[in-house]
Amino acid sequence: MEASSLHSFFYPKGVAVVGASKNPNKASHQILRSMVVEGFTGNLYPVNPGETELLGLKVYPSLAAVPGECDLVVIAVPAPHVPGVMREAAARGDVKAAIIVSAGFSETGIPERVALERETLEIARQAAIRVMGPNCVGVINTENNLVTSFHPGLKMVKGNIAVFTQSGAAGGTILMAGHAEPAPMGFAKWGHVGNMSDVTNLELLEYFGEDPTVKVIAGYVESVRDGRELMRLADRITRKKPILLLKVGRTELGSKAALSHTGALAGSDRVYDAALAQCGIIRVQTMTELVDAARAISMLPMPKGNRVCILTEAGGPGIIAMDELGADGSVTLAPLTQETQEKLAKVLPPMAMIAKPNGYVDMTAAAMEKQHAEALRIVLEDPNVDSVILISVPPTFLPAEWVAREVAKVAKAYDKPVVINFMMGESMAAARRHLEENGLPTFETPERAARALINLTKAAARLAPGAAAEAAAAGAVEIDATEVHPAVREAIRQERNLLEHEAVHLLSDAGVKTHPCLFARNREAAMEAADSIGYPVVIKVVSPQILHKSDYGGVRLNLKDREAVGRAYDEMMQGVRAKAPDAEILGAVVTPFVTGGAEVIVGMTRDPQFGPVIMFGMGGIFVEVFKDVSFRVAPFTRQEALAMIDETKASAVLRGARGAAPKDVEALADLLVRVGNIAVANPQIREMDLNPVLVQEHGLAVLDARVIVQGAK
Repeated sequence: MEASSLHSFFYPKGVAVVGASKNPNKASHQILRSMVVEGFTGNLYPVNPGETELLGLKVYPSLAAVPGECDLVVIAVPAPHVPGVMREAAARGDVKAAIIVSAGFSETGIPERVALERETLEIARQAAIRVMGPNCVGVINTENNLVTSFHPGLKMVKGNIAVFTQSGAAGGTILMAGHAEPAPMGFAKWGHVGNMSDVTNLELLEYFGEDPTVKVIAGYVESVRDGRELMRLADRITRKKPILLLKVGRTELGSKAALSHTGALAGSDRVYDAALAQCGIIRVQTMTELVDAARAISMLPMPKGNRVCILTEAGGPGIIAMDELGADGSVTLAPLTQETQEKLAKVLPPMAMIAKPNGYVDMTAAAMEKQHAEALRIVLEDPNVDSVILISVPPTFLPAEWVAREVAKVAKAYDKPVVINFMMGESMAAARRHLEENGLPTFETPERAARALINLTKAAARLAPGAAAEAAAAGAVEIDATEVHPAVREAIRQERNLLEHEAVHLLSDAGVKTHPCLFARNREAAMEAADSIGYPVVIKVVSPQILHKSDYGGVRLNLKDREAVGRAYDEMMQGVRAKAPDAEILGAVVTPFVTGGAEVIVGMTRDPQFGPVIMFGMGGIFVEVFKDVSFRVAPFTRQEALAMIDETKASAVLRGARGAAPKDVEALADLLVRVGNIAVANPQIREMDLNPVLVQEHGLAVLDARVIVQGAK
């Protein structure tokens, strides 16, 4: 569907409220009252056969009786009557959109009610009527004072924030939390999708992304039906305007069904974290953080970089803010110039702590309003400062409003964001109101101020002109998924997973440089393979039923001559047959014995929402213990692969910790990209584990490869 098909929900010429009631305790009455009180600029038609007048408006007995153009219908009647109303709407011919407030449909899980929703939607589709809901409170548009919601105390404050939500209560709370600030938060549009029988949260996201009245989009999401479509939309939108998302439901995928390390580690929430960051969405953890970030982005200029100066009048709150910044790698303390430090020393009290550490300035409680303002001016003029957190707890002898007036004059004179924390309390209300009315968001606690600035900085980095250029230079990733690899096709035919030598061939054919991996059906063939490779070698058992070979004694290392290979082959086969008497033993693979380098793991699992997801982390047997891993949704670029590596502690080892020689990170990034491409091109692959991968100074070696396919027994 085109996003423009939602236009009639937000800009209708005429709205009919079907089921409008004179009972003030009913939703239909509250919806009608809200639009009357707020002054909806279009025509309003209450519909109820039992009434003649409501709130000064003529009431019509049916939709057919409504005389003027009616492109939006708000339906608030019992669920069994909704299909009949929809038939009336279809018969009119001018209805383009319907908001079904009524509950009692598919959300109940009752088969008859599920069928009722399907019937309603089919009528709408045949008449080309878009449906929002059922079980939803619809939309708000402050531009024309349209409000089909019924949240108590809602204020129509114009602004540039758009909100989409899967929960009417949560979405309403977001607005009410914004209204509770000293200067109520303005917003442009708001939409609740309810059951998503037709209009989805992704369609609302796309509509808001194209809306010129919207500067920042905030969303509350419980689930996403198509994760890859979310990423496609967000990747485009977040290069023009930020998306903030509160994604709830932090549940793990069924790890009991996972056969690989990757499958066991890839909980759904970790995948969401990776996918949202990958497409530029800023994920927040609470409603408070969502509102704080939206206000900061809505009200402040974008920082040109990530260097933050903390300017505090109190040590404790300043340290709290510094801890919050230190926990997030997207920002850093600003290195104040020597000139800035000297200027601060001249205007601040003698006991002030300046640049200890650099970027942190404790003005002390003795600082008066002029010193607050002058110190702020000095740090804003420093070319190394991109943004400022100003923290103040004005004592009784220094009225907070005096500080607010002086600070506001300075902050508004510079094109750098200033995030202000005036510690909570009634004595700060007037000062905070003055600041916010002058376009400066304030926050009750230092950690809230710091998190708001962190999220503002993330949004700015995504919007920066250089970010778009870098993405374009990295190139779009397109993978042909029409030709499944022959080894995968054969494994599917035999209802088994890939054997190790098949997995190595799969990697090799995808452009991964691999060491020889020769399949030997018997003892003699193993010795001949070892002779051809050169010593020392490794031999490993090959069996469709044995995925973790070392658990069954199916690996022999560092075999230095032909006789050692023969003995090891016999001993290994005897031991494996004793431990797995029902397993089909096909033979062994022979590979070079490789040493030196850093062990890492590269894996893939197929997520229900996002499809193939690639994992990277420290390798070996402890990967599931330490869980030092990162994820990306495939396909992705080399730039993303390098970022993926740097998100883990393994990065320090690979780049040469404690004087060790740096490893071939570029080769590792290439491997990550190619594994992602394999996963996209072969949708029948369920999971992959390359563990361990030995990353050396030049190149790497895949020491073990497991590929699990759909339908394998």
